[in-house]
Amino acid sequence: MAKYRQLHTTYWNDPLILDLTPEQKYFYIYLLTNPNVKQSGIYEISVRQITYHTGYNKETVEKLLDLFVELKKIVISKETNEIALVNFLKYNYSASPKVKKCIEKELEEVKNKELIKYIYSIDSLSLEYVNNNKNKNKENNNKKENNNSKIKDFDNQIDDFVKKVELQEDYKEYHKEFIDYWLESGDNNKPRFMYQKIFDIKKRLSRWSKNNFSSSKNKLPDYYDQFLEKKLSGDKLTEYHNHLKMLGWKSAYNPNSGQTWSKPK
Repeated sequence: MAKYRQLHTTYWNDPLILDLTPEQKYFYIYLLTNPNVKQSGIYEISVRQITYHTGYNKETVEKLLDLFVELKKIVISKETNEIALVNFLKYNYSASPKVKKCIEKELEEVKNKELIKYIYSIDSLSLEYVNNNKNKNKENNNKKENNNSKIKDFDNQIDDFVKKVELQEDYKEYHKEFIDYWLESGDNNKPRFMYQKIFDIKKRLSRWSKNNFSSSKNKLPDYYDQFLEKKLSGDKLTEYHNHLKMLGWKSAYNPNSGQTWSKPK
């Protein structure tokens, strides 16, 4: 399903919106359209993610969230880091069976079920989910708890990574681009840094600053990066492979994993 959200032109004539400051209007649009927003209007997002997306500090983000809770535009579950967009159906209603099925699936995955009542009634989309899935939810409870535990552990690893980077005060000017680069997701939605067997943040930041990666987008790294390799093609890919060979890297072909690179010790 396409990953986009509607923003009606009537948004700008809404009496409440007219009374908001430019900063508040921008933030509300962010809440309606950010990458975590789901078709159901209920989604999980952390304050840390919001700060990186919007550029606001933690204190500003928390004040803006409290404002829209007070205005009854959103409901927040602090225990599960979930947000429910109260008027989401007003501008995102669809009678499509595919959309309905997608919403039902997403509602099953909502951690705090109390949020559902702020958007959906039994008549709103005739969602059989409300009554018919109670037994199914009980049967799958243990499975969901295990999945939620994995997701929580996954988020904790990301938060821990960001905190450790931010502790390296000597490389403060490189923090944002370094974090953005290493949090880029791979094929399994795992951040780039999780694919590394060894990841010494201080040493990586030191090398980042010495090689001046932040100021030179075209500079090739002096190590094998499978994510970068997938993005390159033609002469640029050949240049990268030759660059690795000059640094002592060796390539080999594996029938299962394709071409791999390693550097003899």
